[in-house]
Amino acid sequence: MNKLLLTLVALLLSPAALAQEGGGAEVVSPMNSSMLVKMNTSISSTASKPGDPITGMLIDPRELRGAVIEGKVVRADHAILDFAFDRIIVGGKVIPIQSRIVSLTSSKGNEGRDDLDNRVRIEGVGIIAFGTATAVDEGAEVRITAWKR
Repeated sequence: MNKLLLTLVALLLSPAALAQEGGGAEVVSPMNSSMLVKMNTSISSTASKPGDPITGMLIDPRELRGAVIEGKVVRADHAILDFAFDRIIVGGKVIPIQSRIVSLTSSKGNEGRDDLDNRVRIEGVGIIAFGTATAVDEGAEVRITAWKR
């Protein structure tokens, strides 16, 4: 019993240990986890508003492939578009997360470009396009870093 308890404590204290949610499925680290999301929602700096809901499907990590990830638009103005995912739905369970955008590949497969074909950079304010507007269409892939809330 003591050996089992010590092993459990060691796993919980290890920064590399993954959080577990139901059924032992690896969900999200309490530290930063890289995730690849295929967007199910189209958003743009001209049509979207802060608070608009967004959804996607997790592609990576493989253990979560197909899980739904949800969030909302944070900022949408001129050439800046920011959004964040705040929960993952796995097997009917909701896992609250925080996230930050790391990279973008357009729905046409162009890495580092939005769906208006503008080059983009990712900063603290989100996606900044080298143009007058920016858009992320359904099918675009977004790499995020996420951590358990």
